[in-house]
Amino acid sequence: MVAAALLAGCDGGGGTTPPPAGLALSSSGRLERSQLVTVTTARDGQALPAGQVTLTVTPADAALVVDGATLRLLRAGEIEVRAQAGDRTGTVRLTVAPPPSVVFDMSSGGNRDIYRVALDGGDFMRLTTDVADERDASTGGGSVVFVTFRHGAAELYSMPLAGGAETRVTNSTRSESAPALSADGQRLAYATDPSGVAKLWTSLSSGAGAAQAAPNFGFGGSPETSPSWAPTGNRLAFVGTATGTADIYQLTPGGEPQMVVGGTAAEVDPAWSPDDKWVAFASTREGDAAVFLVRLSDGTVTRLSDRTGVEAEPSWTKDGRLVYTEFTGTDQTRLVWIDPAAPQTVNPIPVAGGFPRRPSVAQ
Repeated sequence: MVAAALLAGCDGGGGTTPPPAGLALSSSGRLERSQLVTVTTARDGQALPAGQVTLTVTPADAALVVDGATLRLLRAGEIEVRAQAGDRTGTVRLTVAPPPSVVFDMSSGGNRDIYRVALDGGDFMRLTTDVADERDASTGGGSVVFVTFRHGAAELYSMPLAGGAETRVTNSTRSESAPALSADGQRLAYATDPSGVAKLWTSLSSGAGAAQAAPNFGFGGSPETSPSWAPTGNRLAFVGTATGTADIYQLTPGGEPQMVVGGTAAEVDPAWSPDDKWVAFASTREGDAAVFLVRLSDGTVTRLSDRTGVEAEPSWTKDGRLVYTEFTGTDQTRLVWIDPAAPQTVNPIPVAGGFPRRPSVAQ
């Protein structure tokens, strides 16, 4: 009798009604702290309007529910999003990343020091505190190399990206400038002036094994500066003046530099993209100073936006965004980031207390 009753409850004639199918959730957008993401809720394969859905988040302080389809992510880590529409529910788990960190120099209270901040303005930290000016920071492999004037002539120091003890990298009577760490933090390029004119040198990140990168390039009076490592760490982009104007070259240390982009205008501040396909740079080739991209495969140059003003000093994130300095007035600056796929949307990086310059994104 028991078996018969169970079988009767499973047939189509007045048996128990199965519970409704759950909701299916998916997200789109950048899963990064401070970003907006869209949550799509589907019932039986059909997306529901936001007004028919109620979203809740666990932990409750991990995201702000804007409406039934949008969340503002408030912190990094794992979160669970639950949707309810009528008698149906569904959940999805999201992993929210912290934004990339940017190292930069900034003058505050009459002293220029090295700072660190995330793209959303969080995790702000002052890294150097010496009374001498510190500038031109570069970061890679969890380390920061920067220029300091604490010994008179410009010298290079290093320190952990997280802050901590400083280590002297160069010790000479000449000036060192424009340091660039490779992405893994193992190699260093910089400009130095043993003959009175800045030339490009490379070394280990400790400063050991220093040698001129292209000793037969240009002429004695043609400065070289602003190196940037390829993501593989085996090539450099830099600014050379062998033709009489500032142009962008690429170089395998010990080889012969090859021009990447040049002309009668100044091309400066090269930054090699993480996918090894592009070099970003600043130029006055269209009158105002703007950020451009040159495709390494064929030399095609593209301006990133039609905004007027002064934009310079680009640096790439690992995921292909560009951070750069926007000059907003006399001695006034701000750091911003853009997605090259949507360059008209400019995202300011909040920094309090001064006017930042020379961003270098942590790799």
